[in-house]
Amino acid sequence: MPAITDPMDALVQYQEAFVLGLIPVQPCSANHDLLFAVDYPHDNVRFSYMRAVRQSLSVLVMFVQTGLEEEEPIFHIGYAVAPEFRGCGLAASTVGAALADLSVRLGRAQIPMIRIEAVIGVDNVASQRVALVIFDKTPVSVTDEVSGEPALYYCRAVACGS
Repeated sequence: MPAITDPMDALVQYQEAFVLGLIPVQPCSANHDLLFAVDYPHDNVRFSYMRAVRQSLSVLVMFVQTGLEEEEPIFHIGYAVAPEFRGCGLAASTVGAALADLSVRLGRAQIPMIRIEAVIGVDNVASQRVALVIFDKTPVSVTDEVSGEPALYYCRAVACGS
């Protein structure tokens, strides 16, 4: 049975591409400690935010547009911290900074509101702690569509603007 999608897999792939210079990153305009990249996998826009220590990515936060509801873009968020950087609060601070930057970017594009969603395994306590920073509502118990495993679904509307 497949597992719940693990953003750590994306961090490993990003790390390889980052070292090879294959990711066209730029400094994040709102937080110069972050790097920013945008791409379009499977015709969906993906905004990626990274913290790097020399050539090593410590944190990756991704927002992938998965649809529209009432003309509001829906983004699924995923985040991962490299093992050697865990336990330092980097996930929560990076997610907060990335979300703030994304809302400004989309506000400039005349998008007034977006919805952020996450599906987190019930056994992933660390990610649930980070989710408390992002989401203002109690999660809903669900079954992950990919793995069939029990998970928690988080959702939040975010106003965009400067």
